[in-house]
Amino acid sequence: MAETDVDAEEKTRGSGRAAVRILGDLIAAGDQLRPGDVVSLDYVMEQSGGSRALAREVLQVLQIKGLVTLQPRVGAKVQPVEQWNPFDPDVIEWRHQVAPRVQMDLLTQLREAVEPQAARLAAQHPSADVCRDLISLSRRLKRLGLARDEFRDQGEAGGRHRERYRATDEDFHVVLLKGSGNDMFVALSAPVTKALNYRIERAASGPAGKVRPAGPVSNFPEVPEEESLWLHLGLAHCVAQGLPEAAETFSRAILEEVRGGARSRVRRYAIREALDEMDLDMLHEEDRDDFAAVISAIAGEI
Repeated sequence: MAETDVDAEEKTRGSGRAAVRILGDLIAAGDQLRPGDVVSLDYVMEQSGGSRALAREVLQVLQIKGLVTLQPRVGAKVQPVEQWNPFDPDVIEWRHQVAPRVQMDLLTQLREAVEPQAARLAAQHPSADVCRDLISLSRRLKRLGLARDEFRDQGEAGGRHRERYRATDEDFHVVLLKGSGNDMFVALSAPVTKALNYRIERAASGPAGKVRPAGPVSNFPEVPEEESLWLHLGLAHCVAQGLPEAAETFSRAILEEVRGGARSRVRRYAIREALDEMDLDMLHEEDRDDFAAVISAIAGEI
C-alpha cells in the first residue's frame, strides 16, 4: 500500500516528538547538558538522528517549553530549571524522572491550592451534567477500588483493572475542575492528572504487599484507601446538594490522605459538620450505611 501524505506527516511528527523527548531527557538529567551550555544543531542531529531542519524544530519546541533560549550567533543556551514552564506536560514528566518525590510534592501543593476551591465553586453553581458525572464517577471509583483482588492482580487482568481505576480517578478530578466554571482551573487539568497518574502508577509498580517509603508525599498504597473512596463519593454529593463548605472539606480530606499522617482535630470536626449538613437520603440506598459509617469513623476520632 502506498504511503499517503497523512502517513508521512504522522511519521514526521512522531520523529519530532521523539527528538524533543531525547533532548529534554538530556537537559533534565543534567549530566551532558547543564545551564549555560550551548546546544548546537549538529549535537541535536547527532543525538536524534534527524535532519538539520528537524533539529531547528526541536530547539524551537524546547524554547517554548523554557528549556533553552535561542540567541543569534550563539545558538541554543540551556536554561536553569526555574525558567522551564512548570505546567507543560513534558516538563512535568522530565522533572519527575529526575526527582520524582520533589515533583510529586510540587504537584500535590498545586492540588491543595486549587481543588478545594474548585469544589467550593462547583457546589455554589452546580450544573446537572457535572453533578451527574461526579456521582457516577465516584461510584465507579468506589466499585473499582474496593475490588481488592483485582487491584492486586499482577497479570494482564489486574493491569486493565488498575487502568480503569486510573482513568476514572482522572475523569473525576477533571470534571471537578470544569465544574468550578473557572477556565484557569481547567487549564491546570494536565498537572493535576499527572499527579494522579504518577501515584497510581507508582502503586502498581511496587512489589505486592510492600509499603512504599514515606516522604513529603504519603506512602503509595498497594490498593486505594477505603476512606478516600468514600470521601470522593461525599465530595460528589456535596457538590450535587449545593453545599460549598462541605464540598471543600471533603476535597481537603482527600488531599490529606495523599499527604498521609493523622488528621487534625479541626479537620475531623469539619468532616463531622459536613456529614451533618448532607442529606444522606440523596445517596443511593446501597451506599448510605457504609458511607455514614466510614465518614463517622473519620470524624469520630475527635
